[in-house]
Amino acid sequence: MNNKNLFVLLFLFIASIAKSQSDEFLTVTLKSDIEAFKKSLLFETSKVLDIKADFVQTKWVDFLDESVVSTGILYFSTGKRLRWEYVKPYSLIFILNASKAWMMNHGLVTEMDVNSNKMLRELSELMLFGIDCSSLFANANFEFAFRRSELQWEVNLKPRSKDIKALFLRIDILFSALTYQMEAVRMIEVSGDETFIQLTNPIINNFLPDSLFDGEK
Repeated sequence: MNNKNLFVLLFLFIASIAKSQSDEFLTVTLKSDIEAFKKSLLFETSKVLDIKADFVQTKWVDFLDESVVSTGILYFSTGKRLRWEYVKPYSLIFILNASKAWMMNHGLVTEMDVNSNKMLRELSELMLFGIDCSSLFANANFEFAFRRSELQWEVNLKPRSKDIKALFLRIDILFSALTYQMEAVRMIEVSGDETFIQLTNPIINNFLPDSLFDGEK
């Protein structure tokens, strides 16, 4: 697997809602409203020690007339630990544990040093943004815009980083307007492809075992 394909695959392990009508969301520009949202988001997500959730990933390929749907399970724990496990239609596991990452594919394990590669480091940070929001708005690699519907807040991230800009035009993270937990991610690629990942059935603070995030076992 070449580096470009690997990085695209890693990014698709983040954390999207089924396509929603754009007129359901209104652009938010009032600074006080944005600051109030940020404050509530950071406060609520700071309570999260770990998460287990199901996900459905739908990818629309620009030159095809059909979508590709994948399902799996997401695990997150504090300390920059993430496990993204595809179950159907294929089995694939990505594990991030602080400065190390592993890709597990049909018994083949690839270990990566996150700090040794700038793009891998940036994408790894981005994968955690929607769950651990502590550093989301301080990241200089993106410009931010905000939209709001009755049920959700949408944070639009426009890449500034050269490496990420080469892959994505925009990334949208959707949060519940009630709980401030991430519910979905929308990724619009330079190629014209779009990927939507929707999280469902979240279980929060259930004391996940450390072994889930150990790619060496």
